[in-house]
Amino acid sequence: MQAIFDESLVFSFQEVVKEAVSEVMAGKGMPAFQQALRNGLNRICCTIQQRVLELIDQELRDNLPLRKGWVIVRRDPKTILSPFGEVHYERTLFRNKKSGQHAHLADRLVGYKPHQRLDTLLEADLLEEAVDRSYAKAGKSFETHTGIRVSGQTVLNIVRKLQPEKIELKERIKVKKVASILYVEADEDHVPHREKGVSAFEQRLVYVHEGRVRVGKDRYELIGKKYFTFPPGTASQVIWDTIWRYLEATYDLEQTKYIFISGDGVPWIKAGAEYIHGAHYVLDGFHLRRAIFRAAGADEEKREALFGAVLSGKKREMNRLLAAFRQETEKKSRKKAISEVQTYINNQWSGIRAMRKYDRLLVGCSAEGHVSHVLSARLSSRPMGWSYLGANQMAHLRVHRANGVNLSQVYIEQSAQRKKGFTSEHVPTAAVRQISKAVGSSCETLGNIPSLASGTKGWSPLLRRISNAVFEF
Repeated sequence: MQAIFDESLVFSFQEVVKEAVSEVMAGKGMPAFQQALRNGLNRICCTIQQRVLELIDQELRDNLPLRKGWVIVRRDPKTILSPFGEVHYERTLFRNKKSGQHAHLADRLVGYKPHQRLDTLLEADLLEEAVDRSYAKAGKSFETHTGIRVSGQTVLNIVRKLQPEKIELKERIKVKKVASILYVEADEDHVPHREKGVSAFEQRLVYVHEGRVRVGKDRYELIGKKYFTFPPGTASQVIWDTIWRYLEATYDLEQTKYIFISGDGVPWIKAGAEYIHGAHYVLDGFHLRRAIFRAAGADEEKREALFGAVLSGKKREMNRLLAAFRQETEKKSRKKAISEVQTYINNQWSGIRAMRKYDRLLVGCSAEGHVSHVLSARLSSRPMGWSYLGANQMAHLRVHRANGVNLSQVYIEQSAQRKKGFTSEHVPTAAVRQISKAVGSSCETLGNIPSLASGTKGWSPLLRRISNAVFEF
């Protein structure tokens, strides 16, 4: 059995560097150099992983006390897809003399399931890719630098395994935050259903923030923003109970003077003011302007008159103007549109009145933009259909990331929890410690490799300088 680090790996490294440098010298530029270097180092990493796995297997074969009660059956090949590429290695199948069970103990020790094909880290990387790209494109993303091509179905299975909609990451808050004003904004994305003939469904987005700060000439950033998403059919009580629990756990609400809930005025958003004590519902100015533009059309004079009536709180004048607009047109479609606007504004009058009353305290609702950035960019801006489960899981993935969650780390931690009992099922803890010690002692440092110990020609001086710099650091 070769040591993990030996002359052959140093030679491979030298060849990789030579190949990469030759790309630059041939005039192909830095991208060609980087690609050659990356591909070469990936090959070396695959070799190192192979040797580690086979060394663990060798320790289990050679050291009877480590596998007490287990006998050797045969050697089996296995291929695992790692972030570096395909790793091919052999491991031993053992049989338990008492129970008759069979197991590849080396695989058990490192946490590989019997039919596992992908390394956990590679699955975590694919998960991150799927947040921004289709499952198929996420699966192809590693092909250019590892030669690995994973199917879109495999990527989908990774998302299903994570179950992002069930992840609850509770923040440890030692001291509750103080904010005199809190803003809760809500809207929904209309997601196309994958079944033909079935209309689009709503994936809802709610976010909380403490106001905004200017970060550019025409750009603002929300302070302390926190996103939540809910699938279609979620009861209003569930949505607003979730938001209330977050507010209560995060803020000292006794010092909060105002809580504003903004949106387009659909019932589930307006219901927030009923569930959250002391909250005020405010109609989103964007939707009000859009309604007025729809009623007045391109006539700027009509727009100004209607805006003036609405913003000054003259409800009777607003209705008179809309009735006049309707009488002036002969088109049935225009009459219908004006009637719909009139109904909408009348139904939203309390939200409009709150918008006028608290105008100086409001910072403007940007729910449309947030829905577009967090949800629509993946769910509805491309010609693809979704199932209810798929859309909800992807929405949660994007919301978690928008909230600053490291999805790769969460996936790795979840996998570790699932394998916690699995790895120790057949391999005792004491054996794991002994094998770790044996593997560690086999790892020679670069300074012990003959080709680096002496010599003044070729690559030896450069590699020695690299080695010294690394170990001095």
